[in-house]
Amino acid sequence: KEITEKYDAMCDEIGVKHLVHSGAHFQSSNHLYLTRIPGASEEERREIIVKLAERGVNCNVHYKPLPMMTAYKELGWNIQDFLNAYEYYENLITLPLHTFLSDEDVEYVCENYKEVVKEYMK
Repeated sequence: KEITEKYDAMCDEIGVKHLVHSGAHFQSSNHLYLTRIPGASEEERREIIVKLAERGVNCNVHYKPLPMMTAYKELGWNIQDFLNAYEYYENLITLPLHTFLSDEDVEYVCENYKEVVKEYMK
């Protein structure tokens, strides 16, 4: 929870959308930290992930829409029929979130995420 709170503050500071993990009537297990870069394309999202990886920050993407997976494509599904799912996916980046992250690790993720993402903010 402490890590998600630090990530929340960082995302709010730079205007990045993020999953809300708790509220008056709900509490997340805090197992994923999903962010969305406003206005970023899928290509730009990939560039951000690569740049972060080059700095030692391993991010990935949750969740790839089912129509983009081979098995569903072969069944005739087309992502064009699921534009909301694609729009959510195209600028989604999942930050590292696990119990082995130290305070220094979290600070490093935040500093580098802010630096890289600011280049792509529109």
